Amino acid sequence: MLKMKKLTLAVGVLLLAVSCQKDPLNQLEISNPENALQEQVLNDKGRACGMETHMQELLKNPAYREAHQRKYTSLADPFPRGRAGDCTEKVLVPVAVHYQRLRGSIDAQCLIELAQNQIDILNADYGGTNSDISIWNNTASSLFPGVNNAEACIEFKLANINHPSGYGLVDGDPAVTINETRGDSDRNWSGYLNIFVRSIQYLGYSPLGGDGDGDGVVIDISAFGSGSGCGSVSPGAPYNLGRTLTHELGHYLLLDHIWGGGCGSDDGIGDTPNSEGPYYGCPSLTSSSCTSQDMHMNYMDYTNDACMYMFSEGQEIVMEGYLGGALSILTSNAANVIDDGGTPPPPPPPGDCTTPDNLDAGVNKKKVSISWTGDSDSGFTVQYRKVGTTSWTSVSASSTSTTLNGMKSGDYQYRVGANCEPGVYSGTATFTVN
Repeated sequence: MLKMKKLTLAVGVLLLAVSCQKDPLNQLEISNPENALQEQVLNDKGRACGMETHMQELLKNPAYREAHQRKYTSLADPFPRGRAGDCTEKVLVPVAVHYQRLRGSIDAQCLIELAQNQIDILNADYGGTNSDISIWNNTASSLFPGVNNAEACIEFKLANINHPSGYGLVDGDPAVTINETRGDSDRNWSGYLNIFVRSIQYLGYSPLGGDGDGDGVVIDISAFGSGSGCGSVSPGAPYNLGRTLTHELGHYLLLDHIWGGGCGSDDGIGDTPNSEGPYYGCPSLTSSSCTSQDMHMNYMDYTNDACMYMFSEGQEIVMEGYLGGALSILTSNAANVIDDGGTPPPPPPPGDCTTPDNLDAGVNKKKVSISWTGDSDSGFTVQYRKVGTTSWTSVSASSTSTTLNGMKSGDYQYRVGANCEPGVYSGTATFTVN
């Protein structure tokens, strides 16, 4: 398995801010990141980040600083995964999009559709199904022997039920608010991946390793989603393909920039080559520094949206590990705030074919013994899945009990169906493996 290199990188590198500006700036200490352009000197290279700005503010709090240092030891095992297209199941992450400070005529439906457009881009980029991944597969990958892009087993989805009160949303509405929040954190939205969209002096910014406690990623109205936009929320070239959020969300999931601290001080990922510094625009595929090819097509560089199109397998393992270890508050909340459109089971059939009931689960270390009541002359099917995921694993049983062996730690949902009536299942129950 690929592992992070140098997880104990110098504190000065690990405790960096992650706030992408519309233009690169000289490095100065900034007390207010949104006034950065008034305090620093512009140049004309393109996308860049004032790496210390946002985190410098957060790290002034000693408790936050101590918690931040622990983030590098909180990585869980990656989710069941493989090359792109091979995930056995997707871990669901509930998303809320908050438009802020919009003025003039507002087309709410257009903004909802733009939010969904951006979520679709995220799922394609993180899942390795983006159309321009063909450039990597057909050309660029040959420059990086042994390096694979891989599917992150994560699915981002707008929450649509059990919204926090006071935001004008009812069950069935997507979690999209308009002029209902302020700033880059709202504790009422703890348990969601929050995306705050407003006019700022940056393309976007994010903490390096989010907490899921109402914090999130901030994106400028000129770099959110793709297409023609909605009034003032209008993505503009060359940052009009939704890749700013792909980049910033990488930071939220604990990814540093691809070049780290330059030659000899990299990003801590085992399969990303060292690089002297950021690239801008659309450089030649064969550009190199630090005696190796540079992976400037990576989402964590500074190139234009059209010229970044891949994460490495090592990066995706780190993101999955951080999501599973430090952000379980998000994944465990998915089942509470997302209705996937499933229909309730029909009433139990009469006679000797009855819907299973009285479910019970006994856990002994990694072994789970499940029992139930019911009648079925053709046996039963037990289905289980981790809380927050959408795909069930099925196990056949000839009697009214079965045992699951070798279960991994986590919270699980399970249900039982009678094979004599396909599609009919009991209510869902839960068990926890420690």
